[in-house]
Formats: sequence, structure tokens, C-alpha cells
Amino acid sequence: MSTAPGIKPVIILMADDDPEDCLLTKKTLQKARLANELRFVQDGQELLDYLGREGRFADPSASPRPDLILLDLNMPNMAGLDSLWEINLKPALRRIPIVILTASEASLDISDSYNLGAYAYLVKPVTFSKLHEAVLRLRSCSYELTVPASPGEAVRPAVIVMADDDPEDCLQATKTLQAAGLGNALTYVTNGAALLDHLHGRHVHGDGTPAPRPDLVLLDPGLQQTEGRHALAEMAATPALRDLPVILLGASREERAALPQSGAAGPVFIDTPIAFGAFAGAVAQFPSLALRLVTAIPEPEDGSGPA
Repeated sequence: MSTAPGIKPVIILMADDDPEDCLLTKKTLQKARLANELRFVQDGQELLDYLGREGRFADPSASPRPDLILLDLNMPNMAGLDSLWEINLKPALRRIPIVILTASEASLDISDSYNLGAYAYLVKPVTFSKLHEAVLRLRSCSYELTVPASPGEAVRPAVIVMADDDPEDCLQATKTLQAAGLGNALTYVTNGAALLDHLHGRHVHGDGTPAPRPDLVLLDPGLQQTEGRHALAEMAATPALRDLPVILLGASREERAALPQSGAAGPVFIDTPIAFGAFAGAVAQFPSLALRLVTAIPEPEDGSGPA
């Protein structure tokens, strides 16, 4: 199973002449386990050459069209605002979302950037929370939680199971993650026994097909009927489940200390109600998971669908 039909991973192009800022941005995305391809150009003219497939960027396979541009304002050869002006004059390029990423806090730079079509204005240094705020403005982009590819396999969307017997908590989690743009579906179970059925491959859908094994469990340790802590203990004692990522919801410090430990990272805790920033930070602690931005595959102009 690969990325859902009709969407593709976002290619990010960063236009910045400062190698330290480029490296910091790359490390920030890697730390947040945002698994998108990040490419670089060094000034506004290189940005236009890349978008126009001119010079050393003429090969489209080596210079794929970006889905998101991070643009510095202060660059040699052609400043960011000048390149933003040029992009805004070209209808085919105008649709690419552009986020200004600069050291300038000048009100004139901010107003000029928005007047020329920038989607967001971020002041350096970039952080995941700042980038997330910008992503929320991009209706063309959403998040997908993925399982990185093993040799010979494709990246696939992660299967998430939430074990919680409080319907309000489940509804809140759904609304929060959907509002943040996470496209993965959540499967809900209300007791530890049902969770273990999913984990051991015993759960079957109504059409008779077995449910896929979860890649991430959101677990309320106070679940009824085979309590959450008992399910966690069984996971810790089962080699095939020991390293399964588990995010525990709520629980006091004393309760957390008494819970069994499992996995290389151990269970990771976040408070409730769930906040997307806390969720993303928890996910970043698991090597078997990664977030990525995805965007819809545009329909050809003849309406025939993707080739």
C-alpha cells in the first residue's frame, strides 16, 4: 500500500543564500521527522531559473516542480520580493504556495510580501510550530503519518488505533487531528480486549477481511475491561509487539511511573485534550513513523485524470 490515490508527497524548494540557515531548516524538518524532499537554490534568479527549467535546471527529472517554496527576502543577484513579483506575473507559477522565511521583521516587507501573494510570513529561525502555522493556511497541503519504506517496499500511510472509552475524548482527538490537516483515519476501540484483538490480528471487518495491524496506538491507560495498563503489559511481554509505538493519553506522574515500559522509546505521554504539536512531537520519537506533507495530484487540463 502506497500513498493514498490522488495525492503525492510535497516537494519543498528553499531559496536562501545562507548555508547555515539552509542547514538549520533541514535539521528542523528532520528533527520533526517531516519526511519531505527539501531542495535548495541560492538566490532569486536561481529560483526563477529552476521554476522556468532554464540553464542547469532544464532537466525536469532533476528539477521537479515544487509544491511549496520557502523564500528568503535578502539574497544577492535578485532579492526575494523581486522574484516574488516575477512569479506573481506568471499564472502557471502563481499557484505554487510561497512562504516567506526571512530575518526581516519590517512592516513594509511583511505587507509587500502579502500584497505579492505570499501565503505566510515567518521570521527566522524556522521551527516546526511556525511551519505548521503556515501549512494550516495552505488548503492544497495536508499531513500524512507514514511508515518509512523497508527495502523493496513502498512508503505507506500508518494505521492508527485509539483505545479510549470516552467518546468525547475520541471526538476531540478526531477534530484536532483533522483540523491540523492529518489525513490518516483513526480506528477506535473502547476496551483493552478489543485493542489486543487488533494487535494480534484477530479483528475482522464486517466484510470478512482482517483488520491491518496498527502502526501507532493512542492508549488511555485507564481503559475498562482488560484495562489499558494490562494491555500495555501484554504488549511489553510479546516480542512482536514490544517495539510498537504507543502514545499514552493523560495519566498523572505517579500513574505514569507505575506503568510497564515497552519499546525502544518506551511509551510516550501526551496530555489530553490532544494538541497537534504534542502529537507531532511524540510521533517524532519513534523511528518507525514519519510525518510528511502531501498535496492533491492536479487533474490534466483535458480532465482525463492522472496519466
